[in-house]
Amino acid sequence: MAKKLISIVGIDNKVGQLLRDKAGISTVKQLYDATRTFTDREKLAEKTKFSVANITHWAAQAELLRVDEMDIDLAYDFIDAGIFSVNQFMSADVKEIFEKVKRANVYSTITENTIRRLKKSFVHVAKPFEYDNIQKELVEVKNNVPNVYSDLSSIISELGKGISQAQLSLDQSAIDIQNKILQDDKLYNMGLQATWYVMPEVEFTLKMDYSVAEERTVSGKVVSRKLFAAPSNATFTNLFKSSKKEESTLKLKFVPIPISDRMTVRRYMPDLSKIDSYDKLLTALEDAEITNYTILPNEAATWGDVAIEVISQNPIANTLIQIGITPTIHIKRLSGK
Repeated sequence: MAKKLISIVGIDNKVGQLLRDKAGISTVKQLYDATRTFTDREKLAEKTKFSVANITHWAAQAELLRVDEMDIDLAYDFIDAGIFSVNQFMSADVKEIFEKVKRANVYSTITENTIRRLKKSFVHVAKPFEYDNIQKELVEVKNNVPNVYSDLSSIISELGKGISQAQLSLDQSAIDIQNKILQDDKLYNMGLQATWYVMPEVEFTLKMDYSVAEERTVSGKVVSRKLFAAPSNATFTNLFKSSKKEESTLKLKFVPIPISDRMTVRRYMPDLSKIDSYDKLLTALEDAEITNYTILPNEAATWGDVAIEVISQNPIANTLIQIGITPTIHIKRLSGK
């Protein structure tokens, strides 16, 4: 039986040190003693800040290593085949186990003779190992450590959100600068304009470690497959036996675009206090080249030919209308003509 924690796939020297410091676990026996039940695994995850999925993955390996002649490669292949406990292994038929292993990994070196030999091997005593819902533990995502593991679709989705947010920031910055120019006589009379940028092309090259994770029932039946990816790191490589070691790069191209003439010309809010009809209000806004506005109440457009009074207007009369501001005019109905 392996004695060193680093023999467990996913536990390197750094992870082993954290298990020793936070939970006092320094041997494989101590690991399987501390992870017999789902509650035990949850408590260890809380104590160490590793995910339940990682703790359970290590626990299943440690459980199978209770078989004296079991090595980590054999244990890993059995786990891939949906065999998570010594009880499962010992109670199953040799041919049944062999078929599960070959379905999961046609390149596995496990033979029927290997399985028979292991079944005759000495088994170290331990409390019963809870594995009925272990597949759910293995595929659940609860604050994974490291948190760079991600579904590939999530990576693409988050990339799209990031590009949209970046473009929004560029646009907002240009609007702020143009508003400052419009409000400053010196800058405005110099004919200055804000520069507007757009990203017509974004090239994102993600060179990453990846793993195809299969969800199975405890019988070994595959119920789904999913591609998980992460930037290259030692823990991922150790956990998933990945051989990819590359870097991530992001290339952006910023290109200036012409600004609309409407964005560079000052527009002022007219004085609407003397307006006495809805039609005259619309004409006054059109004459001021104001095309985007709000008139309250909303049902005012249905009043027809009635006398009105402008109660308030924002911006106030004769002030500059800044880019991004929608003028609002509040009116009240007086009487029909």
